[in-house]
Amino acid sequence: MIIFDKEATTPENPVFLHIPKTGGKTLWDLFERQQDTIHVWHNRYFKEYQKPIRFFTILRDPADRVISTYYYIRSYERDALYQKVNNMPLQEFIEYMQNDKIENKLYKKKDIRNIRYRTVNLATRYLSGGDPNDLEQAKKNITKHFDLVGFTDMYLESLFFMNKIHDWNFSSINRKNKTDNRPKIDEISPKIIQSIEQVNQHDKELYEWAKRKFHKKLTSLDKHTKKELNKWVNQF
Repeated sequence: MIIFDKEATTPENPVFLHIPKTGGKTLWDLFERQQDTIHVWHNRYFKEYQKPIRFFTILRDPADRVISTYYYIRSYERDALYQKVNNMPLQEFIEYMQNDKIENKLYKKKDIRNIRYRTVNLATRYLSGGDPNDLEQAKKNITKHFDLVGFTDMYLESLFFMNKIHDWNFSSINRKNKTDNRPKIDEISPKIIQSIEQVNQHDKELYEWAKRKFHKKLTSLDKHTKKELNKWVNQF
């Protein structure tokens, strides 16, 4: 069972901190099938509690996340920016993202300046508690309060650890909210990728730092658990 965007209540009910465009809605579908109560924070940043509330999240390479955001807005008519982005070239979208004269904050829903808010260091903002520039606080919060940081590009491995921690039933996976007709990241101009990474330096460092920890966790598995993991990945 899912409880959306409500205060965490007890340590028994974990909180999934959903950073947009990281595969969260696929997880929501999985969570809905569980008997446990799972908090999903879709529009809330990390918050520290005095009681030991446990968090988990999914990260995505920031360049891939930005590209996904652009094509998602163009494909989803109910998105607040759809009318303004639908016919906007990717380069123009990137220029809004790069414009440091636009304050990196949330504007009214249909304000085109929200491109910057939705693309620049968004993961750092969510994980630090609201500041897109406070990389160190984001790292501290992960280290102290998160049982798991998974990855969109290692989704099955991330679900494996999630299952190990919580013993949830992930017998089938229905991929949700996939943006069709978008190019793969290696089909995007390297200059565009570089421009995205330049303004997402905190998110890039956070992603690479957490990814190193994840790989270390993988390599430290004993032989039996590695076999379990391989079987888990192969079944999907």
